[in-house]
Amino acid sequence: MPAGGAAASLLQGNPTLSLGDITVGMADALCPPFSSWPGVYQAFLSDGLRQASEVTFACGSEQHRPADDRFVCACDLDIWRYGHVDGTGAYRFHHRDGSSYLWAVPGPEYGRVDIWTHAEAGRRPVPLRYPVDKVLFMGVLAHRSGCIVHSCGWNCQGHAIVFPGVSGAGKSTLSRQLMAAGAGAVLSDDRMVLRNGPDGFRAWGTPWPGDALQARNESAPLAALCFIEKSPVNYVRPIQPADALRRLAATTSIPWYLPELRDRVLPLLEQLVFAVPVFRLGFRPEPDVVDCLLPLLEDAGRRPT
Repeated sequence: MPAGGAAASLLQGNPTLSLGDITVGMADALCPPFSSWPGVYQAFLSDGLRQASEVTFACGSEQHRPADDRFVCACDLDIWRYGHVDGTGAYRFHHRDGSSYLWAVPGPEYGRVDIWTHAEAGRRPVPLRYPVDKVLFMGVLAHRSGCIVHSCGWNCQGHAIVFPGVSGAGKSTLSRQLMAAGAGAVLSDDRMVLRNGPDGFRAWGTPWPGDALQARNESAPLAALCFIEKSPVNYVRPIQPADALRRLAATTSIPWYLPELRDRVLPLLEQLVFAVPVFRLGFRPEPDVVDCLLPLLEDAGRRPT
C-alpha cells in the first residue's frame, strides 16, 4: 500500500504549511480554516496561491486505509508509533487512551505522504498540528539536508545563533533575556530547523515553541552553535567538534527507528559542527548575556561567504 506518486504540484492552490523553506501542500480535507489552528501556526500557513508545493500531504484512498490488525509496530513513542502495514512503512498517531486518530504513509523521499484521519478526530480539530507535523517533518527534512534541533534561536545583525539544550536547560529563560535586551529577534524558544545549502547552514524558526511562545517563520545564516547551561556568571567557551557532536546528537530529533533517515541525519550533524564555530554558553538570567554573544556575530560578519 505505497503512498501515491503524484507530483506535489498537484496541490498548487491548496492550503500550505511552510517550514524550513519547504512548502507542504495540504489536501483541503486535512486543513480546517486557518482560524482553527493555534496562533503560533499563523505565520507558517498560506492559501497556496503564490507558490507550488515541494511536498504533499494528501488524503489516502479508502482502499488502502491502514488498520490495527495489519500493523506491525517497530517503535512505540508514547503518543505515536512507527511500523509496517502490509510491508509498507506507516505512522500511527493516537490519543492518550490508545485510540488512533491519524495514519500516515510516506512515499519516496517523503515527497508525498498519504494521510487518513478517523471519525474520533473530532476531538482534534486540526489533524496536522503538533506532533503529527513535527514527526513527519523529521523524514521530510532528512531527505532535504535538514534536521530539527531542540534549541532556541536568535537572529541578530543578519546572522543566527542557535542554542541547543535538553529540557530544563534554560532555552525559554534565555529567550526571554534576549527579548528583554531588545536586540534582534528570537526565532523559536524550543525547536529550530537547520538545513545545509549552497551557501552553508541556515536556521529557521518553527511553530513548536516553548514557554516563551516564540515562533517566527524567519531565517538567517547560521553563525554559531552555543550549547547552553545555567551559571552564576556569563561566559562563552569554545569546544571541540567531537564534544559538540555528542551534545548536538543528544538534542536533535534523530529518527533512530529508521536507518535510512538516521544515516542521513548523523552525517549532517558531523558536517554542521565543522562548518560553524561551536561553544558552551553559561548564562545567568539577565539581559546582559547579549554582551557575550555580540562578538560571535561580529566574527560571523567577517568570515568569507
